[in-house]
Amino acid sequence: MSTMEAKRNFTSWRELLGHLIKNPPEKQRLSREVGVKPITLKRWVSGESQPREENIRQLLRALVPDLSVLFQNLVEAEFPSFTQKNAEHERIVPKIPSDVYAQVMQVYTQTPPALVHDTLYTHIFTQALEHLDPDRSGMSLVLIGCMPPLPGQHVRSLRQLRGMGSPPWERDLERRTIFLGSESVAGSAVMSYRAAGVGSRDAFSFTPANWTEYEQSAIASPILRQASIAGALLASSARPHYFTTMHQGLLDLYAHLSVLLFNQDEFYRPAEIMLRVMPPLEQQIPYFANFEQRVALKFSAAAQRKSVLTRQQAHQLVWQDIEEELLLAPSEG
Repeated sequence: MSTMEAKRNFTSWRELLGHLIKNPPEKQRLSREVGVKPITLKRWVSGESQPREENIRQLLRALVPDLSVLFQNLVEAEFPSFTQKNAEHERIVPKIPSDVYAQVMQVYTQTPPALVHDTLYTHIFTQALEHLDPDRSGMSLVLIGCMPPLPGQHVRSLRQLRGMGSPPWERDLERRTIFLGSESVAGSAVMSYRAAGVGSRDAFSFTPANWTEYEQSAIASPILRQASIAGALLASSARPHYFTTMHQGLLDLYAHLSVLLFNQDEFYRPAEIMLRVMPPLEQQIPYFANFEQRVALKFSAAAQRKSVLTRQQAHQLVWQDIEEELLLAPSEG
């Protein structure tokens, strides 16, 4: 069903479900994911039988985010005692298990230097994503780092370094980058040295947000070490108003673990940070199109100077160039 169809005025969850199962492939998909026969879906629609509470939850998980929210609202109108959000959150343990800390420290102390950051990242983010979104209702978890400044300059922006998601996001978000600044939830967390969040796209908030596709709510925790900051851990949900104070507390704890993903020289003191406003993602995308060609040019220029340049250094130089171009780019709105 398209977004436009989702805006149709349905008076009950049965009417919405009936509209969905008119499409035979969708009817088969819902039957399979909910674990009931297609005829059972028809009986729910007609009122011949009543789905169990777990059936309703399975339907919610099977629907795309926009329809899932609409379906939930219609269910709650008929059954006020049903609250999907509370049921999901009851399954979330409010602390990181002690064995996770032990495993992370084992990886940190026993993994070779060349592999330690990748191994730690996979371990921490896999655990955090499952912990914060046990029902896979749609979440992305992104590592945001301060953009290394040129000599004599402040940190002017942040950059998405890598990330992990559950549908509708891709699992591996590393290929997708974005620059963020003072206009973002992560930027607010970095500038204030404390957690920040926005409940929904439509909610009034003193915390700014640079929304990307699928995001309906977001929270961020700063990544701090000895009064210096490396960036933020950003969690985004495909559902509005998904995050609770418990989620924020957990994200803070995972941000503490994420300190291990940064080198000491990647932390900055408050006086070194002065974030600027960065353009929205759509305006940034064209600047990333020829990234590898730009990296090759950096190597070529270094060879002409007869200087040695590592791939990491070449990448950083290109990112710094793109940051400058974005800061100088005229606003499109």
